[in-house]
Amino acid sequence: MVKSISQLIALIFHPVFIVLYSYLIYFNINSIYNQMLYLAAPKIYWPLFSFLGLMVVFFPLLTIYIMYKNKVVSSLAIPKREERIPVLILVIIYYSMAYYIFRYWNTTLLNLLEPFLSFLFGGLILLIALTLTTFKWKISLHSASISGLAGGMIAETLVAQPGIGFESELLVNVLLLFMIGLVSFSRVFLKAHSVLQVVIGIVVGFAVVFGMVFLQINI
Repeated sequence: MVKSISQLIALIFHPVFIVLYSYLIYFNINSIYNQMLYLAAPKIYWPLFSFLGLMVVFFPLLTIYIMYKNKVVSSLAIPKREERIPVLILVIIYYSMAYYIFRYWNTTLLNLLEPFLSFLFGGLILLIALTLTTFKWKISLHSASISGLAGGMIAETLVAQPGIGFESELLVNVLLLFMIGLVSFSRVFLKAHSVLQVVIGIVVGFAVVFGMVFLQINI
């Protein structure tokens, strides 16, 4: 029973889905930026979501499947560290393309996507850091990804306009912190990672994305 639940958690919070969760959370926050965005472009929500899903979920998953069918990777779960490197590099390329397009759209939408660009850029920097680490050591991508989402949301709460949706943001942050523990436990329980690999993933993921969003860094 515990194993089945752990596998389900690992699937739901697979790293490839995390950026979509960040989109769903961020663009449903009642912030000044979002209020102005939906006034300027009331039908923009689902086109942006669909494009992001195509670039950072569908294409990476399709790529992994093709690599598996051609025996480039031994399993769809990609448990071997060496096999993760080409996959991560391809994901970086897809992610960079998505970031570039969002950056372009931001200029046409009065820079109202600016805060979310820090989320995307933080995710890109985290991907690069995880890829470089994977060349030498197997780090937990699951733990790093969910921790990055939590770190980014907490940072956004700290820099957001005071008093706007604060209670809902606080609840989301608490739930995300809880999910860090749940996802990390599932990875250790399934013996996919050691405790150290999970802990380092948490630290790296949280620190990188929190820093990018809190300082509103993007290029």
